[in-house]
Amino acid sequence: MISRRKLLTGAGALAAAAALPGRPAWADGPVGESWAPYPSVATWGGPKKILEIFLYGGLSAWESFHVDLRDTLFKENLLSAFNSTALLTHCGSTQTGATVQTLGGMKWSVATSPLWSRPDLLARTRVVTMTHEFSAHPVAIPLALTGRPLGDARAASLGAAIKRRHPEQHTSYVLMPDSGRFFGGDDKAFSAWLSVGAHGSAARPVLVPMSSGVSEMADWASRTGVNAGADVLTSYYADLYETNLDGSRSRGYGAYRAALDSLPGSPSLTGVFNSSLRGEGASLAHCSTNVRQPGTPFNTTAACLDMAAWLFNTKDTRYVGMVDVGLGTDTFAAYDGHGHTAGVTFGNLFLLLKELSRVTSTATPQANRISVDDTLIILNTEFGRTPDPEGIAGTGRNHYGRGYVVVLIGGPIQPTASGEPKLIGTMDWTAGPPAGRYTPANLACVALTAAGIDPHGTDNFAFQELPPGMPSSYEQPFFQA
Repeated sequence: MISRRKLLTGAGALAAAAALPGRPAWADGPVGESWAPYPSVATWGGPKKILEIFLYGGLSAWESFHVDLRDTLFKENLLSAFNSTALLTHCGSTQTGATVQTLGGMKWSVATSPLWSRPDLLARTRVVTMTHEFSAHPVAIPLALTGRPLGDARAASLGAAIKRRHPEQHTSYVLMPDSGRFFGGDDKAFSAWLSVGAHGSAARPVLVPMSSGVSEMADWASRTGVNAGADVLTSYYADLYETNLDGSRSRGYGAYRAALDSLPGSPSLTGVFNSSLRGEGASLAHCSTNVRQPGTPFNTTAACLDMAAWLFNTKDTRYVGMVDVGLGTDTFAAYDGHGHTAGVTFGNLFLLLKELSRVTSTATPQANRISVDDTLIILNTEFGRTPDPEGIAGTGRNHYGRGYVVVLIGGPIQPTASGEPKLIGTMDWTAGPPAGRYTPANLACVALTAAGIDPHGTDNFAFQELPPGMPSSYEQPFFQA
C-alpha cells in the first residue's frame, strides 16, 4: 500500500516536471496531424515522414563532413587516396578541381560532392556532433538506434513510436541487407530496430529483407506446401486454448494470435513489394581501389532507397529505416575501415549521397521520389573514428564514440539564410570532456519531436535521462534557420 507521504511526494515531482521551463504542453498518446510543439514543425505540411539511414560500421567524420589533415603522417598516407582520380571516375563522379569544399564553416570532402550541386539540400542540412562512451558495434548499434543502452527494457526504435500513433496501418518498415553483408554477426545488433519498449508489440516495425536474387520475405510469405486445412486445424486448437484458459493466458497471447491469424493471408504480401525495387540485375561500378572487389554487382543502397520511395508514395508509410552497407558483398564491414579509412569512406559515402541526390531530385518522377519537403532524412551511425591514425601504416582509424557526426536533412528544418549547412555542437574532439556534443537520447528526442510525438511522454524519455546543460527545446538549433 502506498503511503500518504509517497503519494504526495510523487504528485509534487510530477507537478515540478510539468513546470520545467522550455517544455511545450502536449498530451501523451496518439496525436493528430494538426498538433505540433514548435512553429517549425507546425508549418511542416503534409504527413510527417522520416527516413533513417544507418551507415553501418562507423562513419569517419574526418574523411567526410569535417576534413582535418593537420597530422603530417596521416596526411601523407591518405592524400593519394583523397585525390584519387580513378576513385572518382569509378564512382561516376564528374567533380573536377577542389577535393575539399568549405560549407557552413566545415570542410566537406569529395565524398560529399553529390550534395555540392544541391543547394536545396545544403540549406536544410544540419551536421550534429555526437558522443557516447562505447566502442563495440554490438553495444553501440542498439544505443544509436534507440537512444538507450543495450539491455534497457524501455528501449524502443523511432519506427515503433511512430507506428504506435498509427496502429491501423503498417506505417513503419526496416529494410535489411542479407546477413552476409555484416561483420561477425553484427546484424543481430540491428534487432534493436524492432524493439518496442513501452509501446507494445503491435508497434513493432515490419522487417523487409533486401538482398540480391529472390527475396527471403517472398519465399516465406508464399508458404509453399502449406495447405488450408493445416491453418484451419491450428486456428481450432488456438480457439480451444483461448476458451479453456480465459483469464489465465500469457500476456503475450494476443500478439501470438494476431500473428497466427495473419498467416492465411500472407501469400498476398508477395504482391505488396515490387521485386524490381530490390535491385535484381542492377549493376554497380567498383568505387574504390582500397576495398576488395565486390563479388556481386548488386546496388543495395539504390535498391533500399527506391524501396523507401515506393513505400512512402504508395503505402501511406510514415517511417522507413535502412542499413547502408556500401559496395558489393564484402567491403570490410561497410564503413568500418580500420586499415583504409579514406577508401571505404569515399566509396561508400559517395555512392549513398549520389543515390540520395537522385531519389530526392525533382528530375525523378514523383512516384519514385522521396520529397524532402515532407520527409526528414537522418544519416545515423553507431560511432565515429579516432582523430589519430591506427596501426603502423597510419592509413586507418579505430572506433571512437566520444566524437562523431549525424546528419539531418529536410523535413521541418528551415533553410539557412546563407544557403549552406549548419553545424550543431562542437568539432573540437581532441581535448577535454565531450561538452557541446549531443547523445543518442538527444537525437531520439529531436526525431520524435519532428514526427509530432512528445519526446518526454511516459513512453519516451524523461528529462533526467538527458545530459545536463543541453537545451530542452529542439526548435533551436535544429529546426530554425
